[in-house]
Amino acid sequence: MEKILEEILYTLQALKNDNLQTQKQEKLTYTLEECVAISGIGRNTLLEETYKVDSTFPYFKVGKKIQVNKAMFEKWLNDMSVNHTELRGEQLKCVQ
Repeated sequence: MEKILEEILYTLQALKNDNLQTQKQEKLTYTLEECVAISGIGRNTLLEETYKVDSTFPYFKVGKKIQVNKAMFEKWLNDMSVNHTELRGEQLKCVQ
């Protein structure tokens, strides 16, 4: 009986680990720090994009945390490259 319970526990732990790995692979958002690491754009520059009134930067907030839609971020980077957009080329219009 103990051997069966140990086997069940082992199977459940393996399923839990597989589930956690699958969830990590299916991540749909980035943090601002992940965006910095992926793009090579500075944290302050990306943060400024979140404060611009007419920004196209694909972010949203969960409480105070900034989250960025993964697919939209990759599209945004591509659009920035295609249009040769300069991120710091215009004066900031900060939202207060």
